[in-house]
Amino acid sequence: MTRNVTARLSRWSLILLSLGLASGVAAAEAPLLSSASDARFRAVGLIDAPDGGTCTGAIVAGSESPYGSRPALLLTAGHCVLGRELVPNQVLVDEAAPSGYRFTPAYFQDAQAVHRPVGVERILYATTKGMDIAVLRLSVSYGDLAATGITPLVPSAPGIIGTLPVDLPQIPANDVPLDERFLRLSTCEASEPVRLFEGERFFLRESATDCTGVAGGSSGSPVLRRGTSQIVGVLGTMVDPRFDGCGFDRPCELTGRQPFSRVGASYLSLVAPLRHALLASGDWNPQWLDTGSGVALQRTIGQYTRSEVVEEGEVSPARWGIVVSDDTRWIRYKHGDASTTDCASLDGYSAPALAREQPMDRLPVGPAEGVYAMCVLGQLDIDNDWQSPERASVMLRVIDDTAPTATPRPSVHNESDAAWIVKIHSPYVSPPIVKVGRLHATDCNDEGNYRELPSLFLSLPKSKGPLRVCVKGSDEAGNVSPVGTLHLLPPAAD
Repeated sequence: MTRNVTARLSRWSLILLSLGLASGVAAAEAPLLSSASDARFRAVGLIDAPDGGTCTGAIVAGSESPYGSRPALLLTAGHCVLGRELVPNQVLVDEAAPSGYRFTPAYFQDAQAVHRPVGVERILYATTKGMDIAVLRLSVSYGDLAATGITPLVPSAPGIIGTLPVDLPQIPANDVPLDERFLRLSTCEASEPVRLFEGERFFLRESATDCTGVAGGSSGSPVLRRGTSQIVGVLGTMVDPRFDGCGFDRPCELTGRQPFSRVGASYLSLVAPLRHALLASGDWNPQWLDTGSGVALQRTIGQYTRSEVVEEGEVSPARWGIVVSDDTRWIRYKHGDASTTDCASLDGYSAPALAREQPMDRLPVGPAEGVYAMCVLGQLDIDNDWQSPERASVMLRVIDDTAPTATPRPSVHNESDAAWIVKIHSPYVSPPIVKVGRLHATDCNDEGNYRELPSLFLSLPKSKGPLRVCVKGSDEAGNVSPVGTLHLLPPAAD
């Protein structure tokens, strides 16, 4: 499950992608829609965020004919509101929207003269806990929108069994020319839901699609039953072809002991949980949704680990390294294979334990490679109700003992009469591990004298040559890559 970054992303490029999927397949594979297209696509439009990011969203209600006086509701992906940071158990309920959020419905290329952005007043609900979904309240009513020919889309009840033909109206932006960033349509298929993880986020019922043209900006697009106004899901993430393994923008399916990355897939969160919250009148009632009020957890160590680690000079099994970080007094917990552990079932939970004793910090994870889930229920005090198992707080831990295979490559980037400027081409997110020494006295296989390089560049004096440069990389679990080498020979004297 080692993850190698085949196109290294800088901090700034990650910020620019913060409200959308990473770069995807060419948007030309999803043809542009025109204003004469099916009227149901008029409900879909562009979400502009204050920081310049974009997502796609859709006007929704519990019926196609809500009361005209009700404020219109907008459906999109949870991470379009919460950001792309992979924080577990995120839920936001009924907060004022930051200034600058706007939504432009009917975002067709040939109708730019009549585009009318409207304000976003409140974030009614946004979550990446178990699903990637958000509902926003706009500053216009359903009646205002109906006057412009916009009818809300409606969440669909049935699940997906086998495969389901779907329509994906979307507004991809990354790698799309500015004058072509408008509504496009992919016709494709969605498959039966699976468990999915992407870094810290754990989604319980995500459906893979083979939709083309998905890219940054497509996040939040409604996935419709083919030819209908029924929404089955919201597009949330995709498998970025620039990455290997599992990680940021490289979600992996949990259908067995080893996670599986489905090349070319994009994933939707099912909207069925919203059906009781989106009322036929156009009102919003979230009482049956997870409010995020469960026990708060945080890590004392990283998410990825080898099965055995060295701590305080001793080799020991990898531990969970999870602690309770709020005022919860009592907890119950269980852990196991993330592909099969059912947090919503009370079976297997521990007896109540005092949270202040932090029993999950030193608890061993498990000896085998794979993804593990920790399910936790909290009780603030004896007079309070226990957190329901359906809303358990969940954290993942990944055991990875497999060494990566990609080799970092050092090369001469530039040189002067006095020095070589060496650039490290590394497929890993972690800093490169480098050793430099005299050519005939330096053994790259000797573990001594390696150090982390704070940048991807080295300046080496030619007066010290000939030199040997040795470079290694490591994955998130600390498994070390093969060694890349470079020999630097000073110019021969005249």
